Amino acid sequence: MSIGYNNQLPEIIMPEYGRNIQNMVEYCKGLTDRDERNRCAHEIVRAMAALVPEKEQGIGRETIYWDHLAIIADFELDVDYPEGTITREKIDLKADKPEYPGAQIKYRYYGRFIEGMIQKVCAMELGPERAAAEYFIALQMKRDYMTWNQGNVEDLKIFKDLFELSDGQILLTPENCKLNINPNTIDRPGKLQKPLNSKKGKKR
Repeated sequence: MSIGYNNQLPEIIMPEYGRNIQNMVEYCKGLTDRDERNRCAHEIVRAMAALVPEKEQGIGRETIYWDHLAIIADFELDVDYPEGTITREKIDLKADKPEYPGAQIKYRYYGRFIEGMIQKVCAMELGPERAAAEYFIALQMKRDYMTWNQGNVEDLKIFKDLFELSDGQILLTPENCKLNINPNTIDRPGKLQKPLNSKKGKKR
């Protein structure tokens, strides 16, 4: 029987909800009947709220779980979202290039794209949409840091770098934000894959 290893599975988009929720979202995306998709989406949101009940309390609105559902589905789940749910256009900031192509990058492992995203988010009004974008940036920063540096990294380091890169405009703390990334899902440069059958047979 073959065994599935974590580094062979798709990366979990929002680790706090776990792989089961992500699998449920993928199942929901495959449903052809819209009414059935809507029912499934509501069940997923209820499951998300049961798993992480503090999300609604921290943001102060019910649609935070729908925001996260949209993000996990990569905005490809066609259901009737509540009014105010986040959209790809509101957090996907890749279209506009930074206005400083010749500027020096402060932290190379984050890259110019992250610095450009931070500038865009700092220009947003305070509110749930900006909070979701700030979380998205911090999560990506931690993933980038772990890609280019050996071992894990404390969230506090990411929050300090984000505070510095945003000129003090983005302040996240371990008390109000947790960045859960499985180290086994990070592909680091030069990482060698060990063969599964590495033991040599014993001589008789």
